[in-house]
Amino acid sequence: MPGAAVTPNQSLSGRLARLLAYRTLVKYLLLKDIKVKSRGTYLGVAWTLLNPLLTIIVYFVIFRHVFRVAIPNYLPFFLLGFLMWVFFSRSVSAAAQCILASGGIVKQSPFPLETLPLATVLYHLFHHAVALGIALPLMFIFWGVKPGRGLVWVGLVLLAFVGFTLAAALWLATLGVFFRDSRDILEVALPILFWGTPIFYTTEMAPGIVRPILAANPLSSFIVAARVSLLEGQTPSLEHVLGMGCWLVLALASGVWVFSRYSPRFVEEL
Repeated sequence: MPGAAVTPNQSLSGRLARLLAYRTLVKYLLLKDIKVKSRGTYLGVAWTLLNPLLTIIVYFVIFRHVFRVAIPNYLPFFLLGFLMWVFFSRSVSAAAQCILASGGIVKQSPFPLETLPLATVLYHLFHHAVALGIALPLMFIFWGVKPGRGLVWVGLVLLAFVGFTLAAALWLATLGVFFRDSRDILEVALPILFWGTPIFYTTEMAPGIVRPILAANPLSSFIVAARVSLLEGQTPSLEHVLGMGCWLVLALASGVWVFSRYSPRFVEEL
């Protein structure tokens, strides 16, 4: 079977070693996406930033000056959470179609199929890094955020968040092959998840009956921990660290297992 790059019984270390051997392919797929998706445009990568930045301005005006949300330093508070959300939502949406979109090479060339969702996440991570590279200096210069040791924790939280997003991408890349309407389901599910994530509000602002639901949202731990580290310059609470760790381990373990288990059947379904 040409597209079955590895057998489902191959060990995790073996799959990682083979994926590492194909790192040039991952780099090629990443650069191809960056070049192709900005080809023929005047602003190139800037278009990817304009959409979330304009959306941020709209939300900020509405919730800060219309609804008058009483959160100190609201713009960096909202900006950090929203950029993390944009990275996650775009990554998983694209991952749901990444195997189907590359059906030709999946059928013809034996290679680790994990490279496809990995390249998808890295593509959106590139744009996320550019956006953060613009946002962080503005936070330090104009919005009163003080750089300190909290930046180390911000880096660790964002690294864990990338791992969680990759795990979700593996899940959705698998589901996207067997359930072609997964993209349509995501179009409904992601807006619900957006409003159920403390992006423009704090968990404490929600009614008591809703707080356990917000706490069960895996994105909450990552976003709150990043805010505590960056905006308050403090170490995230043990609760949030354990929450991030549990979600990361559970998501990665299950995502790798599901993708490994069903990827040999991808060719049959394409």
